[in-house]
Formats: sequence, structure tokens, C-alpha cells
Amino acid sequence: MSNIAIRTLTGSLIVLAILGSILLGRYYFGALFLIFTILGTYEFFKMFEKSHIIAQKHFGTLLAAILYSLLFMVAIKKISAMYLIIMVLLVFAIPVRELYRTDSDQPLPNIASTLFGVIYVALPFGLMNFMFYYGKPPQETYHLLLAFFVILWTSDTFAYLSGTRFGKNKLFKRISPKKSWEGSIGGMLAALVAGYLFSLWFHEMSLSLWLGYTLVIVVAGIYGDLIESMFKRSLNIKDSGNILPGHGGILDRFDAVFLAAPAAILYLIFIS
Repeated sequence: MSNIAIRTLTGSLIVLAILGSILLGRYYFGALFLIFTILGTYEFFKMFEKSHIIAQKHFGTLLAAILYSLLFMVAIKKISAMYLIIMVLLVFAIPVRELYRTDSDQPLPNIASTLFGVIYVALPFGLMNFMFYYGKPPQETYHLLLAFFVILWTSDTFAYLSGTRFGKNKLFKRISPKKSWEGSIGGMLAALVAGYLFSLWFHEMSLSLWLGYTLVIVVAGIYGDLIESMFKRSLNIKDSGNILPGHGGILDRFDAVFLAAPAAILYLIFIS
């Protein structure tokens, strides 16, 4: 099977899994992204294996799972947001554990990378569970989360097509030489069309708010993609992992989400 066929098959399965979990409901989505959180966080720590940094892989992954689970439980209103203080207290276990490690003489980078890995993966994934609610008082809906992914996928697909056909001016050559302004603009325009269509079908927000939601997701997604590329370039690796045939790792597949999800949540809070 060719690489394009493998990539298409893997991508289709991921899309179906995400769309299916959204349509089936918050518990299915929550469970799916708990798995992605565990795999993605562990993958993040493994990226440092060839460097002098030795993150606390297993403990950091456990903390990420706890943070995600707490955010999920707060989002579905099973516990109060006050329970998130548990996470604040657990964070201090990272430097305490570092005291007892004998496999590295770089405690500060180890602690920093472990803490950042937890926040970088678990926080955005956990925050997406809040997109099931919107308005004052909050009403349950799946439309905003569905639109979030459709907008990102549309932007990504048309950015690739536009960049391949028209791309000449590099967007950020030092970090990602393949990305162009033409591709980014093409992806943004296609995403705006998707946002417009959502405004016709779903009426949680007005047209202007839907378009604003789209722009926030697309712009933040571009930066999320560039940040992931920066990490890999600094570590001299091509892919964050190999768990997804044809796509690389979890971080490669969801790079745009890590900045787009917090940005989308901030936008929804601002307009509510």
C-alpha cells in the first residue's frame, strides 16, 4: 500500500473516530481524548530521548491524565472547579521526585519539560470538553465542537492544496519552509466558507460571531502548527512519533489543536 493510501486511511479513521465521539456524546468524546492525552503526553516526553533532557515520562503522563480527567469532570458538572487545586498541589511533586533521580544532572530542564508537557497536551484537550456548552445559562450543544474540528480540517486541507498550487512566499521559512502565505490564505478562505455554512445550519451564534470563531481557530491553529514544528526542529526530529501510520505521532496530527482549543474557549467566554 502506498504512503498516500496509508495516510488517507489513517486520517479517515481518526476523523470518523472524532466525529463519531462528538455525535455520540460527551462521555465518548471524553474517553477518546483521554486516550489521546495519555498517548500524546508520553510521546511528548519521548521526543527528548536523544537530548540531554530526561523528562519524568511516566509520572508526567499520569499527571496529564489526572489534569484531563479533572477538566472533563468540571466540564460535565460532576465536580466543582475548586477540585482543580488538586492539580496545583500535584505539580509540586515533580521537583520532589527529581531530587531522587540519579539518571540526569539537568534537574531544571527535566522539571520544566515535564511540567510543560503536562500543560501543553492535557490542558487543550481537556478544555475542548467545555465546547459542549454555550450561552447564558449554558446550554448543551455539540455544534461548536463539531465546527471546531471541521474548521481546522478544512483550513489544513485547503492550505495544503493552495500552497501546492500557488505557494511562493514562505510564511515562516526558519521554522517551516514548506508553509506559504498563499496556502495559509487559501486555507483561511475555505474555513470561512465552512464557518458561514455552520451559521446557516446552527444558530447558537450570529454570522459575524461564527466568522470570528472561524478566524480565531484558523489563526491560532497556524501558530500551533508552527510551534510544533519549532519543537521538532530544535530536537532534530522529523515526526513526534510513529503511532499513526502516514501521519507520524499524536502531536503531529493534533498540532494545531494545542493552541486553537484554548483560543476558541477564550473567544466563546468573551462573546458569551
